[in-house]
Amino acid sequence: MFTSQIYYSFLKKIEYTQFLSFLEIDLPWEYIVLNYLLEMAGLPHYTTSKASINKLEPIYMNLWEVNILLPTGVTAPQGVPSSGNILLEQVKSVQGLEPDINPGEVTQQFKNAKRYYAGAAPSKTGFDLRITFEVNLNENNSMYVFKCFRQWADLIYNPLTGAQGLKRDLTGIIIVSMFNKAGDVYRKVTCKDVFISAPLTSMELNYTGSNLYDLSASFAVDNFEDIFI
Repeated sequence: MFTSQIYYSFLKKIEYTQFLSFLEIDLPWEYIVLNYLLEMAGLPHYTTSKASINKLEPIYMNLWEVNILLPTGVTAPQGVPSSGNILLEQVKSVQGLEPDINPGEVTQQFKNAKRYYAGAAPSKTGFDLRITFEVNLNENNSMYVFKCFRQWADLIYNPLTGAQGLKRDLTGIIIVSMFNKAGDVYRKVTCKDVFISAPLTSMELNYTGSNLYDLSASFAVDNFEDIFI
């Protein structure tokens, strides 16, 4: 039940211009007063949450895709029919996508009282990306995902010959796009000039196990774009 005290509390909180704007709302006064007081009090109710009443979507961590543009010296695996997108189908997860770089903090001290300042330079200006892939055998019995990334790694250092490559010949591009359920992209991170920076996942064999082989590849990223709405 609305009492005179509730109305008095409402009128004390609002400005005259707000009062005039409320007069134009085609809703019962009880609803207007209650909704305003709930919002002012910050009480946990559906009607006081803008995310609730505007039906704002959450961010789902499984709605994303990655596109990998390989160096010119690496043969992209092709599916049947040929699509060129078969690497995307094999991706399981992406870790280390950390373009939000910060220089941290430094401190000074007078006796036991500390003063905090923003650091002058970050420890790194790039980041290390790690992508995990499922691995299958194609119609030619080739483990095409492993073969693709082994060719890429060999451009950097070939363990069978000792040959090494130049950076201009061994870098690729990795694009990670995140989107909502309708497929609208809200963030895209383009990692430029990336190269494999660690050995590929070894094949741990075990007669009594039934695990499937996954391949994880680590990439050094020193140039990137981070675009978001």
